[in-house]
Amino acid sequence: MRRIIITLVAACMWVGTSLSAAELQLPVTEGALLATATPIIDLDFLNISGSTVPDRSGNANDGEAKQGDVGVETSWTPSTAIDAQGNTAVVFDGTQMERIEIPNRSGSLDVNQYSILVQFTLDESVDTDPLHQRFELMEKAGSFWFNVREDTSPKYLLRTGAYFNGTARSVTGTRVIQNGTLTWAIATYDGALLKTFIADGDGRNLVLDNSRAQTGTVATSLAITGVDETLVVGAKHRKGHWVDGTGAEIAEGFFNGTMSRFIVYNTALTQSEISAVISSSIPSAKPGPVQVHFIQKSLMSSGANPLVPYRISWTQGTCPGDSTYNVTVTGDGIPTVVHSGNALSARINLVVGATHVIAVDCGGGTSTTNFTSTEYQEGAASYTGTWRNSSFAAAWGGAAKYTTAASASATFHCSLCRALAWVTAEDSAHGSARLYVDGVLKATVNTQSSATLDRVIAYKFEWATAGPHTLKIVNSATSGHARISVDGFLTRR
Repeated sequence: MRRIIITLVAACMWVGTSLSAAELQLPVTEGALLATATPIIDLDFLNISGSTVPDRSGNANDGEAKQGDVGVETSWTPSTAIDAQGNTAVVFDGTQMERIEIPNRSGSLDVNQYSILVQFTLDESVDTDPLHQRFELMEKAGSFWFNVREDTSPKYLLRTGAYFNGTARSVTGTRVIQNGTLTWAIATYDGALLKTFIADGDGRNLVLDNSRAQTGTVATSLAITGVDETLVVGAKHRKGHWVDGTGAEIAEGFFNGTMSRFIVYNTALTQSEISAVISSSIPSAKPGPVQVHFIQKSLMSSGANPLVPYRISWTQGTCPGDSTYNVTVTGDGIPTVVHSGNALSARINLVVGATHVIAVDCGGGTSTTNFTSTEYQEGAASYTGTWRNSSFAAAWGGAAKYTTAASASATFHCSLCRALAWVTAEDSAHGSARLYVDGVLKATVNTQSSATLDRVIAYKFEWATAGPHTLKIVNSATSGHARISVDGFLTRR
């Protein structure tokens, strides 16, 4: 999985210096590696859970996604998109006042030096800050910031800065951020220089954008009256940002576009170190999104903890046409390769009633999904009409229910599921049933078979997102084979 670093910068005032072409095209030392520096924030956009954006730096600097005006803000569940490098990116809609807030837990975000690395695609079609004219990548109020300016000539230049001994100082870049183009933007402060860097979205062609001499200690919001210490990604700080504490409670400067990586260090990386970080995140070939499906007319295994067949599918993504794909399943923290082959799908068996992480690779980057399966015996449904109990060893849980009465029904409700399957028995005496989902007839399913089959996944339904759903099974009482059975239900979310 790719690592992306983001440099935090916000603009309050512009103080710039001009650099020669040679200075702006400093060579990158190949092979330079980070010896000791580790990020204090590395947001994981692939594994967002509701409004929580996890931090994979190991410092527990998880972010909370929010939207709307301060005081009436609500939780925001970020949507994601696939960027030009095939990686997951958060979609920011500036008109909805969307941002990610990271609390300054125990002062972990107070820095004297910093590096902010952001990989993003700007959408300049909406002016989200007509008063101050910037798209904010990040800000920690009264401390440091990083943004893209609209009030420069030309427009869309980087600016980073901080408060030094109560005074805002910044540097503005010289290279235009191209609309709709995946870009790496980096800001650093090392105690002597404020710098901005730019690279292509794949991490190549890293150059120094601009630099200005600056000394002093970066202010922390602990010294600012009435200002909380939250670091905000995708907007200016939600509560005043002036060092005298008079700033109004307002969120502004909203970013518009997608953000693929956001990383912060509490030290200034050198250009060669930055190159090593963003080059290491140049993705190898990587499959597209992974999907999980129940398989109709497949059989669960016998035993008290049966295995359920699933079809795992994915798109080619950036993998070559002749790639071999590896499917890895992680359960209980133990990854196991369960399939290797050239097709864009695989059939695998997984234990019911567990959470699984499925990863697919073609020898480079990995695409993942996770899901939880839940099992329900026949007793979880409600019944109308005449139904009888049937106990036999091959049944799931040792028992099932059956009916031969016309219009007898079984109704099962899941409170939160993305997929739902009916498990039954099939033989020559079984016939057809009408299946209604959320009150709408969706299918008529024939359960007659010349062979006796147990624990059959007779039919399945799937949805794009999890929600509450109700399945009603109604016996058609087919002439000559009027029987239908309910042996249980499977759900996935």
